[in-house]
Amino acid sequence: MLRRGLLLSFLLAGQALAGDTEELPQGLPAPSGDQRRAVLQLMRDNRQKYGDDSALLQGLLLTHSLQGEAVLTTESTIVGFEELEGRKYVTFRVNSGMVLDDKSLDRQQRLERIWHVILERTLMRYSKFTAPAEGVAVEIQYNHRPYRALAELYRNVDDTGPAEHAKFYMLSTDLEEFLARRVGPQDFLDRSRIMLDDASIKLRLIEVSMPPRPVGMEKSKPLDSAAH
Repeated sequence: MLRRGLLLSFLLAGQALAGDTEELPQGLPAPSGDQRRAVLQLMRDNRQKYGDDSALLQGLLLTHSLQGEAVLTTESTIVGFEELEGRKYVTFRVNSGMVLDDKSLDRQQRLERIWHVILERTLMRYSKFTAPAEGVAVEIQYNHRPYRALAELYRNVDDTGPAEHAKFYMLSTDLEEFLARRVGPQDFLDRSRIMLDDASIKLRLIEVSMPPRPVGMEKSKPLDSAAH
């Protein structure tokens, strides 16, 4: 069913903690009570297993999916470690909840939109990124169908359109160069491995300028509803 919401699957753990002083990533709808304590506990667990930067990345991917006008349930998960061609990656899976208009965006343009709206904005939150692996892999699912306005999606709740799955494999050495701005977005993507529906693809950017690094997190749009 088509709905705007947030699936806190990466936030749901069973324990409650007392006296926590940590904060959630800005831009996320704030849970309260036991759920907030469960969120913070899972973030602590993820920091111990994957490091501070990876634990934060999970929340930031979710935040930018929501800010990208997600209309479906949105989910962010740390899958674990993955090996590809002899290299080890920390892997994330994101159900973005976004439905892109394929009347105005072709397959390449949809992939570029996902890069700019979710992944590039997320990476720009870091001045450097440290992971307990040789790289980071992020899989992002999104849907597409023709429409003129988001309101049209709500009127036809059963038609979400087909899903596409993009996956970005980014080596830590290349990510370091990108975040230090020693290479631009296109060079960074050329160095990365990109899969679209399990087939290798080259992403050629039309909007090539790198956005300024934000000073702080922008405020997110209010949600119409939340799925828990």
